Amino acid sequence: MSTIIGLDIGGTNLRIGLVRDGQLVRGETQPTHEALTDGDELALLGSLIKAFRGDAEVDAVSIGFPSSIGADDKTVLNPPNIVKKDGSRAFSGKNVVDPLHEMLGVKVLVNKDANLLLHFDAYQAGAEGVLVGCYIGTGFGSAAMIDGRLVKGRHSSAMEAGHIPFFRSDRLCGCGKVGCAECHASGLAAKEMLETFYPGQTFAQVFRNHVEDQPVADLIEAIAVTVATLVNLFDPHMLFLGGGVLSEEFPKELLAAAVLRHTLAPYPRADLEMRFCRHDAYAGVIGAALCAEKAVFRA
Repeated sequence: MSTIIGLDIGGTNLRIGLVRDGQLVRGETQPTHEALTDGDELALLGSLIKAFRGDAEVDAVSIGFPSSIGADDKTVLNPPNIVKKDGSRAFSGKNVVDPLHEMLGVKVLVNKDANLLLHFDAYQAGAEGVLVGCYIGTGFGSAAMIDGRLVKGRHSSAMEAGHIPFFRSDRLCGCGKVGCAECHASGLAAKEMLETFYPGQTFAQVFRNHVEDQPVADLIEAIAVTVATLVNLFDPHMLFLGGGVLSEEFPKELLAAAVLRHTLAPYPRADLEMRFCRHDAYAGVIGAALCAEKAVFRA
């Protein structure tokens, strides 16, 4: 029986949970910026994990970051959406595994958060073959898996669909590059749309009452183009779509139609299996534990 502490560190919220054999035993949620951005983020994260663990015996700690992880499987490369109070990016360029292992005394694993969500979705669906996941939260997270193995690339920087160049865009992305897809297809873009065109309204109200307006159509189109790019590249057996932006109110049927419109015909358009995921708050936490269990106990 494996017992693992899983963490899902998002640009907005940090979730931590104790997971036993793939089942959440208990969990907590904190705003990321309150938990990690005022001081030494590694010390703050270590203290947070220690406090949550208490007297529990655990086999490993598995953490998902909103960033690619270096080829050493230890270094967080560039998390654009976790900005500290001094203006620097939290964890950027830092080996987080060795210091946390020293603090906690257990094996520590790190991964990109979208990889962990794809692990969760593949496990829930019993899906195999070529799998692609797109998760629209604060940013645009994406992952791919082929026959059970994550696509990571030479530097473990693969599958950053949020940073595909968006044609003729001049917007500055949090990663430091100009014109990323994430500037148009993300929670940050949705929030900008809300504040600019629909002040005082909620996303639910906008998606319910203004779905045919151009700003909403532009958001749907930006997400669809980015998703369809991955579909045309990978020809997946299954496409998973999730994240906080794709809430219950989001016009999923319009997004699905737009993705298909931009997908190559006759295939993969003709029989693309597209699944909208109903994630609970701790899907990434459970995904972190599943990924760790596979790496530690089934290697």
